[in-house]
Amino acid sequence: MAQWKRWSRSRKVLILTAVLTVMALTGWAANRPSRPVNQAVPTQQAATVASSKAVSLSAPLPPPSQVFIQKTSAFPGIGNVLVTVTLSSPQLSQKGSDGTRDFVTIGFQEQQVILRDDGQGGDATAGDGVFTGVGNVDDVDLQARSDADQKELSSRGTKVAPLFAGRANVGTETPQAFDLTSYQAGKAVAFNQAVAFVDPETVTASQTASLKAVVLGTNTFQERSLMIRDLGVVTDAGRTWNPCTGAGNPSGVWTFNHLMTEMANQPASGIDPAVFVETWLSHWQANQTINTHVVPARTQVNNIILTPWPKRADGHIDLAQSPFRLLAIVARPDLRRTTAGGGSYSINVSGNFLDAGEARFVFGLVDKRSGCSTTPFATIFEYRVPRCECQLVKSWAQQWVDLSGFTPGTAAYNDKLELITETFAKANANPARPNGSAIGQVRSNEIELGLPVGLPWELREFQLTQFPFSFLREVTTADTAIDSFNNSATFDNWILTAVAPGLTPPNFQDPIPPVPLFFSGANFLGSNPATPNPGFFWQVTAAQAPNLSPGGGNNTTNWGRHRASLAACNGCHGRESRPAGTIAPFVHVDPSTAFGLPARLSEFLTGVINLPDPQESPGHLPLRSFDDLARREMDIKRLAKMTCFQFHPINVGAVQSSLRSTGRLPADLFQMNGSTTMPHQVPVGVDDFRRNVVLEVH
Repeated sequence: MAQWKRWSRSRKVLILTAVLTVMALTGWAANRPSRPVNQAVPTQQAATVASSKAVSLSAPLPPPSQVFIQKTSAFPGIGNVLVTVTLSSPQLSQKGSDGTRDFVTIGFQEQQVILRDDGQGGDATAGDGVFTGVGNVDDVDLQARSDADQKELSSRGTKVAPLFAGRANVGTETPQAFDLTSYQAGKAVAFNQAVAFVDPETVTASQTASLKAVVLGTNTFQERSLMIRDLGVVTDAGRTWNPCTGAGNPSGVWTFNHLMTEMANQPASGIDPAVFVETWLSHWQANQTINTHVVPARTQVNNIILTPWPKRADGHIDLAQSPFRLLAIVARPDLRRTTAGGGSYSINVSGNFLDAGEARFVFGLVDKRSGCSTTPFATIFEYRVPRCECQLVKSWAQQWVDLSGFTPGTAAYNDKLELITETFAKANANPARPNGSAIGQVRSNEIELGLPVGLPWELREFQLTQFPFSFLREVTTADTAIDSFNNSATFDNWILTAVAPGLTPPNFQDPIPPVPLFFSGANFLGSNPATPNPGFFWQVTAAQAPNLSPGGGNNTTNWGRHRASLAACNGCHGRESRPAGTIAPFVHVDPSTAFGLPARLSEFLTGVINLPDPQESPGHLPLRSFDDLARREMDIKRLAKMTCFQFHPINVGAVQSSLRSTGRLPADLFQMNGSTTMPHQVPVGVDDFRRNVVLEVH
């Protein structure tokens, strides 16, 4: 005691600080989740050496193999739950090589959240591959989640659901309810996506007898909430217009006229909607050069579309009499993006949302030159839904799910659907985008404009490219290389160096990188992918083909080829997703469907079982199965039940300073910089961490 009195005040403060730090760290460790039984513990890694990537906090969360939550009282004012995610060995190896081994990030800019694996701040063991963050969750929300899981399980005779990896159906799973009792007892509990099942699928009565033989079909939920093509909707007299009979409302909210008029947004942009559409169609009138690749003109656009189109007094087309009929309205929240990427942008899945995915209108062109006939020309309006907060994304999914309880064509159903579509289709739906439009891209898929007859199906993509105001401009087509690279050494090199290395057995459905603008010294990304015949697919050269057979096709070369082909616009419509000799439509939503019938769908959407690999031989293995509407059904039902957590954002400056000076994270990520107020907390869908990530845009 005498010696304590002789010590200086500064020395006393230093000693007390050290003691308190040890006590705090001990308390944190005591409240860390216990490791689940049989969970492997990876070899401990060395401390991170600071790198530019680490200092920039560029360490987005990849899809984890496990997610657990556990109650904690060790962080008053910061959070009441520990969230842990476990990464795979390949993911940890990648992080070790890029200098971010100690942490993963969620969010961006001043809204950054960190989950750490350095033995501090709630993390139990440094370098064990389990990353820990401190969050907030409402017990009422967890109770609701548990109740919903139990209700869903009790309502089902069978407890088995289809299991999807990427776009493929790879088997079945038995969903498990959230274990609320164990969570309340303080145990670490698995926190996965909500319990969901696919309703029984049947072939609808409106499908032809020949088609019944080749599809698994759809169900009421899919028809009412995901792929809406009921005649009571697509021919609604108050919202659509019939280009053949003139019946309906030419300015209805689901007409080609309305959508293009809202996209042009003349009051803000000054662009006449008729000129806006004429400029779009002009891309077919002359050769286009995109990414140095020449896209040949298809001048039949004049004979088939522009010349027969009725004109206004000033000579411009009369949009009120457009020759496009509505085929379908489509919900695509499965393409949602996060601040770490997601959707068609990267392989990360943070649960902190940039948008709520896409919503689409599909139209078919009718030929009015002599009478009125359907054509094989489809155009798709693909909107990026501007909702970027966890609860808003959840409620967006719930709106689509709720439609399943109403009958299409009734006032109740169509009114609700209009409220949904106008939120993304109307002018100024997204003021941060050109023309204030939420449109992501407009795509076309057609063989109608080709001369001579028999030219291949061709796909094109158009975007608003200039802010603040823009016309639709033809751009490169996502995920598809220039056609001339098919069956070439350059395509081989892309598969072997960029695609296959990331497909670690048995996870052949892991996300693959997007096709780059340039590769191997060449302009690589394509602009008008063509499908010359129904048997088309992207293939490697004969020099690589022998490498496809070992293991019955279950090797990274074969899977890399398949994944790149399926991701490509023309590959997805070809043999990668449809059997040889099928009579199902080439397009996913068929614009050639006869008047008076719901648009026919591809087998990729409705179901195809044990599809042979088109290149591997002998045996054309592995066999693959697709049922994309069922996959989307599972996803949207789970998303609508998502639980939204809140995370306290880190002090970015303090964390970056620590990384620069020590190569390590600071013990306290949440220093207040003298502020007495808590910053806005970041909403995160923790159960969305483990969603089945889909990058392909189809």
